[in-house]
Amino acid sequence: MNKLKKMKYSLLVLTLILASSCKIKAQETESNIDCNEVTKEVSEYLDVVIIKTCEFKNHMFKSIGTPDYKGRYSYDYELFQLNKNDTIKIINSDFFNLNSKELEKLINEKLKTEYESNSKLPEISDCMKSIDFREYKLDEFGISFAENNKMEFNIDYGIGGACFNVGSSSVVIDFSELKEYLK
Repeated sequence: MNKLKKMKYSLLVLTLILASSCKIKAQETESNIDCNEVTKEVSEYLDVVIIKTCEFKNHMFKSIGTPDYKGRYSYDYELFQLNKNDTIKIINSDFFNLNSKELEKLINEKLKTEYESNSKLPEISDCMKSIDFREYKLDEFGISFAENNKMEFNIDYGIGGACFNVGSSSVVIDFSELKEYLK
């Protein structure tokens, strides 16, 4: 009888170990982000365009970088939902769940901290005065992925070429911190 109990106990422990490892593996694949970056020459007179696409679950995040006359890149962002038969352009808030207002608040707090810190730097304070800083909506951000499972929320302040170096900002958040905001 003791042998039977030991076998049942061993089987139970083995089952728990296997179930746990399957759960860990499932979590790893849940945050599997596949990114691809290509360059494309538009014409012989222009610098190359940078196109980065990242796929996560059934979504594709696309950023297109185009250079200005000095070779400085500005980016446009698009988000698509991938279905079996169709690719549909969506807005950022469609990607996140109902807690997205909390995420929006978090991103804006980080932006404001950076803005206030940069405003104190004498070298760029004049350019910082050009920014009409406000709270930004989630759908106003360009979204991309950085290395090591980090998501970037990019905002263009729209302040012109002379202040190009502070004309945009990014908030980078580790993907593990974003799980509570995902659908």
